[in-house]
Amino acid sequence: MSEIQTEQTRQTRNLLRDLFSVTYYYDNVIERQRASATVQIGFIVTILLVLGLVAALFVLPDPQRLILNLLVSAGLIGLVLFVRWRINQGELVFGAALLVFAIQVALAGQFYQFGFQPEIALVLALPIAFAAQVLPPRFIPIVTIISLASVVAVTMRGFPDAIITMGQRTIPADGAVLSSLLAAAVAIITLGIVSYTLADRLEKVAQQGDRSLRQIDAAAVVAEVATSAVTLNELLETVVERIRDAYEFYHAQVFLVDDGGRMARLRASTGRAGEALLARSHALPVGSQSVVGRATASAEPVVVNDVTRSATHRPNPLLPRTRAELALPLIAEGEVIGVIDVQSIEPDVFQPEDIRTLQLMASQLAASIQQARLVDDLQVAADENRALLAEAQRNLRQIEDLNRRLTREGWSDYMRARRMQSGVGYTATEEGQLVADTRWSAPMRQAYNGEQSVIIRQDRHAHVAAIPLRVRGEVIGVMELERGGDNPWTDDDLQMAETLVDRMALALENARLYEQSTLAVEREQFVNTLSQQVQGAESIDDVLRTALVELGDLLGAARGVVQISPRDEGM
Repeated sequence: MSEIQTEQTRQTRNLLRDLFSVTYYYDNVIERQRASATVQIGFIVTILLVLGLVAALFVLPDPQRLILNLLVSAGLIGLVLFVRWRINQGELVFGAALLVFAIQVALAGQFYQFGFQPEIALVLALPIAFAAQVLPPRFIPIVTIISLASVVAVTMRGFPDAIITMGQRTIPADGAVLSSLLAAAVAIITLGIVSYTLADRLEKVAQQGDRSLRQIDAAAVVAEVATSAVTLNELLETVVERIRDAYEFYHAQVFLVDDGGRMARLRASTGRAGEALLARSHALPVGSQSVVGRATASAEPVVVNDVTRSATHRPNPLLPRTRAELALPLIAEGEVIGVIDVQSIEPDVFQPEDIRTLQLMASQLAASIQQARLVDDLQVAADENRALLAEAQRNLRQIEDLNRRLTREGWSDYMRARRMQSGVGYTATEEGQLVADTRWSAPMRQAYNGEQSVIIRQDRHAHVAAIPLRVRGEVIGVMELERGGDNPWTDDDLQMAETLVDRMALALENARLYEQSTLAVEREQFVNTLSQQVQGAESIDDVLRTALVELGDLLGAARGVVQISPRDEGM
């Protein structure tokens, strides 16, 4: 096959598909089939009308009748296009009924125009077959009555000389015609009854199949949500909505038994009634005289298909239309952890197959609830761990701040005790000599203030690295090292220098602590010695002289004065 023929075939298929396709998506599978059948019947009627117009050009000699047929056919074609448009707008019943009734009128008009022909009278029954394909069963009796009336009307039109009169109407007396009329009427009635029965049964089967598909879809959604739901509330809210929509229930809700095993508390519920029940924290005692209470106590499904005849059902003013109720226990690890409760506005709605499907879904939901609870527990534990971590980090920062403050104060006290207010430092000269030097260069100040190492190239012959000295996170000084121009600082060199400087800072801190502890010991010894000398003095003069001399020597005083002169009470 050539490429041109292949392209033509593809275009033909696309054209046919466009002619028979329905652009509007009907949720119900029965409606989708009826919409497709209506479009197909309309297409067939259009083809027949076009062929009829062509034939009329050669058969009808009367110009008036030819024009009338042309107008009728054109009107019917326009009607078919209108019906197709309405169906694609979602108005299936309106469009299909309009098409069927138009076909009935067209057929009756043709028979009425050309006269009654008994051998083809059953053609008037075609709309019944069409109605069974495109309309709900309730329309079939109406179409049957109209078809039967059309046969009678056409028969009376074909025999104006009838001699049998009933009231104001006449019935043809010809036996053969009357027999044909009765046979046609019986056939039409029989076809209507059979069509109605088959259509009604097929619709029920299709509805059951569609319901089963929705149930399977709901079960699949439950499984999907069970694996993707982040929280238990999200899982339960999605499940009750899907169950209500899939089974077309009046209301659906989930109760979970509390930790004490005494109350079944509402956790998810549909509609405004559900919002009100959740707002007031609705709960039922386990084992109470209610459908939910009995299900939690017995661990078995509890069915009430007519609430007006059951003492188990507990009426709820927020759900006044409930006529049937079903409670399914949620069992995990042999223990009832909750209940799925569904309610319907129709009695006797809960069939065994529905209960089995819902029980399987309840078992799946129970396992998902346990998993979601585990996830929630893990989330709570994770939140607690994060809170503990944050608290530990805050405490650590406080400890670090305290260490830095104590280090800063310790070195400040040390420098004051050594009378080194301007600091202490040394510079190594090129000759290898150490010179006391307390001056700070710009790189040193930058490293001190920024608390990080600084590398600066001062000129082509020098590379300077200023490295801070840290003790418990507190910068107590800076070491500056200078290299020649042909020996720049590398990352490894800087890292090694920082390690050595950190160790030097630790050694400085240890030396400071040793000096301060030694000084504290010496002072304590001096205090003890002074106390002994003072306590051993025999007079006030000896105490004053001893204290003044010893304290002056210890504190490095150039001179000292001590006076005793109590206040005179009279002064």
